[in-house]
Amino acid sequence: MRMNMSTADRHANNRQDPPRQTGAQGLRAAHSSRLLSPRMLDSLKNLELVARAMVEGSLTGLHRSPYHGFSSEFSEYRKYCPGDAVKHVDWVAYAKTDRYYVKQYEDETNTRAYIVLDRSGSMALGAAKNHKFNYACYLAAAFLYLMQRQKDAVGLFTYTDRIESYYPAKTSRMHMLSLLAHLESLVPTGRSQAAPCFHRIAEEVHRRSIVLIFSDFLDPDPDFIASLRHFQHKGCEVLLFQVLDPLETTFPFRGLIEFRDLETGECMEIESEDCRPLYLEAFNRAQQSLRRNSARMNMTFETLSTGTPFDRALLAYFHKRERLF
Repeated sequence: MRMNMSTADRHANNRQDPPRQTGAQGLRAAHSSRLLSPRMLDSLKNLELVARAMVEGSLTGLHRSPYHGFSSEFSEYRKYCPGDAVKHVDWVAYAKTDRYYVKQYEDETNTRAYIVLDRSGSMALGAAKNHKFNYACYLAAAFLYLMQRQKDAVGLFTYTDRIESYYPAKTSRMHMLSLLAHLESLVPTGRSQAAPCFHRIAEEVHRRSIVLIFSDFLDPDPDFIASLRHFQHKGCEVLLFQVLDPLETTFPFRGLIEFRDLETGECMEIESEDCRPLYLEAFNRAQQSLRRNSARMNMTFETLSTGTPFDRALLAYFHKRERLF
């Protein structure tokens, strides 16, 4: 069940924000807090600073990625992507298949990870500067910074009811900065239809990659679970980060309320007290189904409120990665 609310936005905007800190002052304060809060990080203007504060201020010393060293031995082929060096195109494979393939080497095949980010309209729910999409972008930025620091190749997909953007997995700092700049430019809008997008993404990612998906997972598409299994068939390790606003988990409204769907614009008036038990029952049933199906597929599933410290998501990633290595 998807709950997108114009009235909910008014509730969120009434929340009291703490005094803001900026620049170096904010960065020092973030480093001093072991549980980096979303509100604290909102005081930092630049996503790279946010990512660095989240990773170094919270998790330094908990984990170091195994860095296997570089080798120039040929490993496998993959499809050509814009930006790949032409010198690595295998022209013999092109002559046989009429498709462009790139040679990959061991230094490119240690660890690949992909950030998959839902940028549909429902992700705009919440306080103006702390809605679900901003929270998800902060987390995505932290993972980009962390992976680049660990010498892992990382790529990015964003989606609505289609793939909106795709950046292949690379290891360079310039690549990370390009991805951060892209995240800063994004605005949540449009409808969500995850299943066909996940099927397409699963076809694009490399086998045995780590895939981190950030969404509210409120899409009722019956093919949703099958689309997640597609990643499993590719041998990928998948982490699902469900980002929700507290309004969605508690339904704290009273009286006659007008709800507006943030994806379609459709409005509906309801008596909130009458609907609360039905809504919470349906919501909890959907959550149980997500957890149950994730466990069956051996996928990490974390539900995060926009008020939850980011450490929880980062630690879930570390635990998954440590099991792999």
